[in-house]
Amino acid sequence: MQLIQPPTRLGGKDTRAERPVVLVIDDQPAILDMLSWALSFQGYQPVCTVSAQEALEWIKNALHTGRYPMVILLDLHMPVMSGTGFLASLRAQWDAPVPIPPTILLTVDKGDHSHLGCNDVLIKPFHIHDFYERLRLLVSPDSF
Repeated sequence: MQLIQPPTRLGGKDTRAERPVVLVIDDQPAILDMLSWALSFQGYQPVCTVSAQEALEWIKNALHTGRYPMVILLDLHMPVMSGTGFLASLRAQWDAPVPIPPTILLTVDKGDHSHLGCNDVLIKPFHIHDFYERLRLLVSPDSF
């Protein structure tokens, strides 16, 4: 798992721990880098994983610490475990006092994905402004 984020300090205090967490799951390093920086600039704490299995491990730890992701960004097509497999596993293991976070599916497949129960779909390649708009629609201003 990699946490890619420029350090942010306000008044000498590291503010990363206070930022809302966004879990990014994608096997493409360029997409992880781009989304990590974009999220950081918008005040989020990106947690980037390169596989669904790694993300499930992170979530298992988060369930114990109580630091849940506010949103999940999920690549549909990944080796070993697809986004579909991740969603099924996530729903089976989620045992938290909060609902499963909203999920934005990231995919090149323009087909119908409504059966996956995701909150939104972004077709790759996407414009960063479209990404920000989708994220804004899922996250309430009170969350910060």
